[in-house]
Amino acid sequence: MGILFGSNKNTLGRGRLFFDRFADGTTNKTGELYLGNTPEFNLTVEPETLEHYDSDAGLKFKDESTVLQFARAGSFVTDNINLNNLALFFFGTQESVTQAATPVADEAITVLQGRHYQLGATVANPPGVRNVGTVVVQDDTDTTTWVEDTDYSLDEARGRIYIIPGGGISDDDVLHVDYTPVANTRTRIVSADQSLYGGLRFESANPVGDKNDHLFPKTLLTPNGDYALKGDEWQQMSFNVEILTLDDATSPHYIDGQPA
Repeated sequence: MGILFGSNKNTLGRGRLFFDRFADGTTNKTGELYLGNTPEFNLTVEPETLEHYDSDAGLKFKDESTVLQFARAGSFVTDNINLNNLALFFFGTQESVTQAATPVADEAITVLQGRHYQLGATVANPPGVRNVGTVVVQDDTDTTTWVEDTDYSLDEARGRIYIIPGGGISDDDVLHVDYTPVANTRTRIVSADQSLYGGLRFESANPVGDKNDHLFPKTLLTPNGDYALKGDEWQQMSFNVEILTLDDATSPHYIDGQPA
């Protein structure tokens, strides 16, 4: 009878990725966020070694090697373009913006023909208002009322006006704009400079091969590469993952098989 060898474990990788962002400045968990479809998730382990060579005579030869440190890292790509993932990519936070239906009178805007202008843009609210009604555009004396689609055009949904070239509004005219915002609430992402620390979990869903789940108790996420706002392909966002040590009692990486 010949020697028996174990069979290969061929594996086709699939799975779900979760990120548990730490509260800013702490290692307090906030709950695992499912990142959505991730076409790619890769891990890299790079040991740094120190070699010793015997060089007493003739050619040198290596007689000792020891590992000094491990650099554990990874990367992933997601095509789930939701607000949570956008906030991660741009180091941002989400906030709720509440817009009141408070009428605005005589908002002054100095204009040029062929240019677009955002209503309600202030230091406190740079993006301006959304959804406006009862819009009246006049000169700065409030005696001439300009005509929509002749002198200017209006995007009510985004709260923007466009000064039509050849219309009655001249370059450097000061307009007074009256409007009433529609009451609404929307989510806004504000880009910041906070590093993204948190735990990362991979739940295996391999159609072929063993299912091994991976847990990284502390990681640092950073954006990797371009995010194409416009193109002929599905949008994707790429991230780098730096795998860190949470504390002396916790391993940087755990791999769990499925219960029998």
